[in-house]
Amino acid sequence: MSRKSVIIICLLLFSFLFEGIFSNFISTYSILSPLFVLMSLIAIYPFLINDKISYYKYCFVTGILYDLIYMDTIIVHGFLFLIIGYLITKINLIIANNHINVMVIALIIIIIYRLIMYALLILTGNVIPNIWNFIESIYLSLLANIIYIFVLNIITDKLSLKFKLHKGN
Repeated sequence: MSRKSVIIICLLLFSFLFEGIFSNFISTYSILSPLFVLMSLIAIYPFLINDKISYYKYCFVTGILYDLIYMDTIIVHGFLFLIIGYLITKINLIIANNHINVMVIALIIIIIYRLIMYALLILTGNVIPNIWNFIESIYLSLLANIIYIFVLNIITDKLSLKFKLHKGN
């Protein structure tokens, strides 16, 4: 297993654990609603920029694990994270990868994720359509996740320099 793979798996595992721990101490409906696993998909993309197939595999497997650990569904987040991963690759073609733009990408991904999840909840009849609930779910996700992706991006930059894993190579 390469150093890149080890770093990617460690970042994903840390995000899983941290989201679980964070969720135990902070209410899901607070201003700090975590989506750390989703944010980690943004952070690992530059390591796999030249290997999109592997990136999509990581997205799908991460989504399946997210379903098994945090949700009561089996494959929904597998496909959802695969779609999000595809969108991350397309957004990165337009927006350069620096600290500010990573936070912009995180904002876009949070909105898209919440939109898709809200649409699925409406389609399955689990939620009555209400635009204010949708907007609330977005702004409740922003603060903690933007801070998390900012810190995670700094860490991945340091790791890529320390282990000479130039992001994108």
